[in-house]
Formats: sequence, C-alpha cells, structure tokens
Amino acid sequence: MREVILIITAGVVSGIVSPFIEGSIVSLIHFMNDLLGDYIVFAPMLGFWIAGFLARKSPMILGTGVDAYADYNKKITPVDTILKYLSTFVTLGFGGSGGLVSPTLFIGRGIAESVYRKAERILSIAFAAGMLTYYLGTPLTAALLSVEYLKEDEVSYEDLMPAIMASTISHFHYNVLGYDPIFLKAVHISEIPPVGFKYILLSFVFAVIFGGLGMAIYFLRWVYRKYTEKLNVYRRTVVSGLLVSLVGIIFGKNILGLKVILGQNPERFVAGKVLATVFTIESVGSSGYFTPLTTIGINLGYIFERFGLPYQIGSVLGISAMLSAMLNIPLAAVIFPVELYGYKALIPAAIGSSVSYMLYKKYRVE
Repeated sequence: MREVILIITAGVVSGIVSPFIEGSIVSLIHFMNDLLGDYIVFAPMLGFWIAGFLARKSPMILGTGVDAYADYNKKITPVDTILKYLSTFVTLGFGGSGGLVSPTLFIGRGIAESVYRKAERILSIAFAAGMLTYYLGTPLTAALLSVEYLKEDEVSYEDLMPAIMASTISHFHYNVLGYDPIFLKAVHISEIPPVGFKYILLSFVFAVIFGGLGMAIYFLRWVYRKYTEKLNVYRRTVVSGLLVSLVGIIFGKNILGLKVILGQNPERFVAGKVLATVFTIESVGSSGYFTPLTTIGINLGYIFERFGLPYQIGSVLGISAMLSAMLNIPLAAVIFPVELYGYKALIPAAIGSSVSYMLYKKYRVE
C-alpha cells in the first residue's frame, strides 16, 4: 500500500512540476536560440565550455545522463540535478544539437532522491515517467522509456507497472491544468493511410534501409566517442564546438538547438542533424538522442516518399528504426509511433523496430 501511495503522489507531483521544469528549460533554450539568431552557428563552443566548467562540480552531468539514471550505485544529489538542468540549457541554447528525454530521466531521478531516498528506485521511475509524459505527450511511451533505459535487453514488470500508473496520473493531471505536451506542439501528425499488403512488403524493404542508416549513426557515435576519449576536456570543447559550428554553417542553422524541422530540405536536415547531434553528445554536451532521432525518422519518410511509400508510413518506419537501432528501446520504438499516429501505425512500427533491433543485436560493439 505504501508503494501505491508513493506512485500516486509522484504522478500527481510530477504533473505539477513538469510544466515548470520542462516548460522553463524549453522556453530558455528557444529564447537563447532566437536571441543568437544567425550567430548561433558560432556559439556551440561557448556552450560546451560552460557545460565543461559546470562538470567540474559534477562529471556525471555530461552526455545523455542515461548511465547515471540507470546506475543506482551512483547518487544524484540536488546539486547534480540543478547542474544537469543548467548544462542542458547551455548546450542546446548555444547551438548544440540534441533533445530532452535523457536529461529528463536524470532530473526525474534527482528529484526522487531528494524527496525520499529510501524508495529511490520506484520514485525515480515514477517521476521520470511523469515528466516525460508532459514533454512527449505519450504516456505509455514515457512509461516504457523510464523502464527500458534501466537495463539493456530487459523490461521488468515490477518497474513497468509503477511507471504506467505515474505517467497516466501525470497525463490526466496536466490535462486538467490545461497544459499542452511540448513535443506534440512542434510535430504536426497527419493521419496514416491504411497499410495494405503492398505497403507491408515495402515496409520490410525500407526497414532494412532505415535500420542500416540507424546502425551507421550508431557506429559514427562509437567512433567519435573513442576519439574524444583521448582528448582532455579543453580539446574536446574546441574540436567538437568547431565541428558543430562547421556543420551548422554547411547545413543551416535550423539543425542546431532544439528546433524541429519537418519536410523542408529533409536530406540536408537529416545529414546535418546526425552530425551535429553526435558531435554534441559525444563531446562535452548535455542532451539526448531521442528527439533528434525522432525528427530524423520523420524526415526519412519525406525523403523516401518518391519511392512509392506514403510519407506517413515512411515516417513511422523511420522513427521506429532509428530509436530501435540506436538506443536499444524496441518496445518504446513500436509504441511511440502508435501513440503519435494511431493504431494504423502498429504494423510498420513493429516491422521497423524488429528489423532494426535484430541489426543492433548482431552488429553492436558495446
């Protein structure tokens, strides 16, 4: 009974605090992006330098923060939580590329440990799921993410049920308060057409292509991480900052920060977003892969529409393939497109995630 009360409390509280935490950081990032304007392409190095400076007090705040979220041998203090918030703001505000899902997991666990450390695991999952629900607007995906990131290739029902309860309560609560999910404001979803036999066959073909692209990003991340591990923080800041700036100059400023661009020069966006995100997160940046991979996946639908597959179905395949191949979250990679597009997305989402997951299992290097 005590655990149920804790979960309900976490769901309600996260529904209250999420608009302030998630909403404020998104507003600050967009404000800084707009303030910098065209000069944003020259700002990433400054953002990385500030993040590296903050990391002197808390090294765990750099990168996605997923490792710290999943490792309960590590303690996330209130100072760590605040610094993760600030480092994410400066990373994305000054033109680094990434998203907020992984930092939200970190911050959610930090809040949970600050509230009641004796029940840190259950509260961490509940707070993370509740806060992600407000960011993404998809409660079941939020619950799955808070659990799938905990342990590779495993999902615990003992963890999943509290996550679902908390995300559902949070979803209801912020709807009552009149708040709109942040991510869904930026992504306009069109109704997916019926998925007939022809489109199922095409889905398998494109799932292999998209899964291969996802694995290519995965290997690029691994190679660049190995390279940056040999550099000290100062050199990582300079090298990665210059690379992100160069990518922004070549592919356009719209690939930088937290902007979501769909269907406008999709080839340029995909290429630039991949490079900018990898260079940001695998250096001294603080952000996550989930949001960029989702926007990349949607744009793949626009790119490959010319080959006979409706862009809605291609986008579903792209999202599920990118998330499954890169992040090893095959269940969330299926459920997320379904929550975005509706039940018609189930078949292509399942195909994209399954094919990409098999590629990940066969070729992963870590």
